[in-house]
Amino acid sequence: MKKIISALALGAIVAGSAFADLKVSLSYRNGAELLKYVNTGANGRTTDDYGNVYIDSGYDKSGSTTTVGNLTGWNSGKDNMTLRVTGDIFDIKATLQPTIGSNNINWHIFDATAKIGNFTAEAGWNGDGIMGFQVKKAADDGNEEGKTFGTYKLGSIFTSSDGIAANNKVSFSTAKNYFALAGYNIPVNSDISVNLQASVMFDRAWDSTQEQNNGNIGWGIFIDPEIFEVVDAELFVKGIRVGKAGSDKVSEFVTGAYFRLNFLPAVVSDNTVGGSAVIKDGNLMEYNADWRFYLFPLEKFYVTYYGKFAKLVSNDDTGYAPCDGADVGALAGLSNAFKSSQALWNMLSVRYKVNSTLTTVFTAGELTDLDTGFNSGRESADGTQVFAYPHVQLYANKSATISAGAVVAFGGIGANKDANKDIDILVNVPVLFRVKM
Repeated sequence: MKKIISALALGAIVAGSAFADLKVSLSYRNGAELLKYVNTGANGRTTDDYGNVYIDSGYDKSGSTTTVGNLTGWNSGKDNMTLRVTGDIFDIKATLQPTIGSNNINWHIFDATAKIGNFTAEAGWNGDGIMGFQVKKAADDGNEEGKTFGTYKLGSIFTSSDGIAANNKVSFSTAKNYFALAGYNIPVNSDISVNLQASVMFDRAWDSTQEQNNGNIGWGIFIDPEIFEVVDAELFVKGIRVGKAGSDKVSEFVTGAYFRLNFLPAVVSDNTVGGSAVIKDGNLMEYNADWRFYLFPLEKFYVTYYGKFAKLVSNDDTGYAPCDGADVGALAGLSNAFKSSQALWNMLSVRYKVNSTLTTVFTAGELTDLDTGFNSGRESADGTQVFAYPHVQLYANKSATISAGAVVAFGGIGANKDANKDIDILVNVPVLFRVKM
């Protein structure tokens, strides 16, 4: 593997010096938890597959832990090295990602793009995916996408769904795989254009030790019309043959539409509204809706808001079995995720830029299990998770950022009595350090 990486790096340098511009960038992000207190309360109780507590099982109310000085515990810090060769037609990019705490070096991105006139072709390996319509400007400012900011992409909220990151053009969800993508832009007139794209995806991947391959193959078709100063849109359908290696595979489709409303007031600089659905073996499995806005109502004052509703219709391939719920990831580092058939997520981040060095930020969010009263297959809801994260961002220069503050989070608020759930408590003091060169 290292020989391959060395050969690629050398080839990029030689090619760059011969006929194009060579760009090399280094990116490092690391998050430390100076102090972390967690009280899960109900963890000692015995539950069934649906999270219901067995009667008289008992539990340990003192289920708390305190951790001091976890130097890599916050926000999945990764360091990247990217080599990029750019020319008039070709653009080749390779990103390597060493694994923290070991000597492993993994592929993160290998991408080759060719552009001739209105035609674009792209192929390679991608660990991030290629997605449009992501409202993430404020997250990029401090590189905070993760536990408190972009917790959920456009699409499904259920952690094992292929509908996660529904408009990812080169992956089934957020999986790492090979891909090929081709597109053609059709200029209809001075105000209207339509971009057509088609992709194929192969799920062959390497983890840190061995090759992983279930043999799943997918395809995607994306139609992106743009009406100048009115609306940008993306309409898509992805088809997938899914199943573990050696098993019978079934057909699955992820389809949807997202819109950017350009006719809104200038104070709304970016926005996305729309939704998607997952259809498996001919049956509707889940659907969801997203609404996201980035606003700057005052000078140096910025507001980002995300909202999402997701509903699981069935978790059985036939589409007829009662819906028992699917896993939904916890917010802000709370330890107890929950099962749900429908959930609502809201996130708000307010930033004020004091000067070129200092920005103050307040981020808050909630995730609510809406099962109770809505779905006959579930008898109880796990309540609401909430968090608040006041912090500051210090900019040493354009390439270096330090974020520091405190996170306070609670889980299980308002849980149905049948859930027998204590309130989960999290207090965290994280420091996030980022360097880009």
